[in-house]
Amino acid sequence: MSIKIHNILTGELESSYATSVFGAPTRHPLIKREDLLPYGFKERIQKDDGTFEPGLMVPVPVWYLEGAKSKILIDTGLGDCSEIMELQSRYGIDYIARKTTEQEILTALHRKALGPEDIDIIVLSHLHFDHIGNTELFPNAHFFVHASEIPMLISPPRFATFYYREWAHKLTRISDRLTPITENFKLTADIQIVRLGGHSPGQLVVLVQTKMGRVCLASDFLYNYINLGQEWPIGPVWNMEEWIAGLRFIRGEADIIIPNHDFEFYQHFPDGIIG
Repeated sequence: MSIKIHNILTGELESSYATSVFGAPTRHPLIKREDLLPYGFKERIQKDDGTFEPGLMVPVPVWYLEGAKSKILIDTGLGDCSEIMELQSRYGIDYIARKTTEQEILTALHRKALGPEDIDIIVLSHLHFDHIGNTELFPNAHFFVHASEIPMLISPPRFATFYYREWAHKLTRISDRLTPITENFKLTADIQIVRLGGHSPGQLVVLVQTKMGRVCLASDFLYNYINLGQEWPIGPVWNMEEWIAGLRFIRGEADIIIPNHDFEFYQHFPDGIIG
């Protein structure tokens, strides 16, 4: 049985041009600004009364891999949105986080005939807040994360974007079921875990063999299809040399490459299933 990849939406985050595209150029001799704008892009609109309409909203998915002996999930998605916005405001970020009741992870899993107790393995692609929001809901899962991510969450440098020490419990509460990895490895014959870095010290991508070919779930190494098609980095880059080398690597290794935060995904895969 070949692997099928299920996109499970756990909410939305407000983003920006600067977050989506490195440098956010407004003038460039070789490319037009409109050619760098992500799918569905719009600017935040500030109203006279001080309120605003949100700008670009991007999806926050998790990925369920169906067909392996174990039930495997990539990331645990968006947690409590009010808590996230309160937390981010402490760091000067006022972006919107939102979800519907249908996007609550337990509800979304139930539509796949899954409960949190059914998940055997969870790969945490990295430890930014929108990838670890629901770790504590999976009582039987064994977790994998790159070792270099752990200190970034437990005691992040002040300049480290999207790591919040207030959420260290998202990791410490499952530490007895956590394996820190330092090398690339095959989770199964059809699923390979690869550290690319670039976006974060231990950014992982997942290569999955499906009947459609080899798929790269790029996580936040690629936010959107603009990053891929224009070969233009995301805004929050930890290591640019790793990003450039990583893009070359996945282009050579994968038949299909999936950015993590782009509603354009559903134009290519309307039912959210690859394979």
